[in-house]
Amino acid sequence: MPPQETPLDIEGVHKIMEGFYAFQILSAAVKFDLFSLLQQPLTRDQIMAELRIAEQPARVLLLGCVSLGLIHKRGERYQCSDAAAMTLSRDSPWDQRSLVRFSHEIAYRAMWWFYDSLRENTNVGLREVAGTAPTLYGRLPANPEVERTFHEMMMTVSKIVAKRFVDSVDLSAGGRLVDIGGGNATNAIALARRWPRLAIEILDLPSVVVSADRAARDAGLEHRIHTIGADCFVADFPDCEHVLFAHFLEIWSPEQIKSLLTKSYRALPMGGHIYLINLIQQDDETGPTTAAIISAYFLTLASGVGMAYTWKEYEGWLSAAGFEPLARTSLTPAHGLIVGRRR
Repeated sequence: MPPQETPLDIEGVHKIMEGFYAFQILSAAVKFDLFSLLQQPLTRDQIMAELRIAEQPARVLLLGCVSLGLIHKRGERYQCSDAAAMTLSRDSPWDQRSLVRFSHEIAYRAMWWFYDSLRENTNVGLREVAGTAPTLYGRLPANPEVERTFHEMMMTVSKIVAKRFVDSVDLSAGGRLVDIGGGNATNAIALARRWPRLAIEILDLPSVVVSADRAARDAGLEHRIHTIGADCFVADFPDCEHVLFAHFLEIWSPEQIKSLLTKSYRALPMGGHIYLINLIQQDDETGPTTAAIISAYFLTLASGVGMAYTWKEYEGWLSAAGFEPLARTSLTPAHGLIVGRRR
């Protein structure tokens, strides 16, 4: 049965219209680190002194945060809401301030070009990032500040999803796992700690695996996590028992995804497993909203060709490449895991 639709009223339409104001209130509060400050109740005068801003700007910022439910005002004191304390405070294990910084510093300006990207069927918003490479990822090495912000965001996303992933699969038998587009080794480290018989290789661009090597050393896992600096669309995948694509396939077009799945099939033995972790839209193509947002981001900025695909699309591509889709698992309301086995 399809989910019951909630009617959109006029107030809801206006909230969408005015969403960019709300985001800038949030972004400014994160820049001030207001939510870390308000773990304890403070008066406006105390907040002004800590943030070093005048009374009128303080009133504007606090009004915005209170009206959005980010902080509460009780009497003359302000305190962080539970949701903001969990996601927007530096002391929280679920700190997601890097997502706000990424949205403000990189995605926000690029999304001004969304209409043009739809019309031209390419990532027109990439003009907001210096360089000539056709994707955001190709331009990162030439923009160190952008690259750092991007990888901090991806580390946050990966940490949230990685723990649920490693507890959702049984890799106790060990073997060799190749993590395609494994970034800064967040998933590899989580896997290595959870499954001590597993050996992991990260295949990613040469500029990226430098940080992966460093992260593996810092975690004391350099003897079990190794890297291959290469373009996954060009290089062959090494022989292995497991292939992982995490937060990667949705970047690309269906044709590119099919080519990567075919290469994975060649690298795996019969009975070998493939794991796909992606932001996934529902099979009836009605949501969730996160899938819609990330699809707009991929089209307008990241690659110009990707989007959040459906569960059944991934399963169909796996079957066509010679895999048997085994299981679907929701890791978050927006992230899904699909496990396949090579026939």
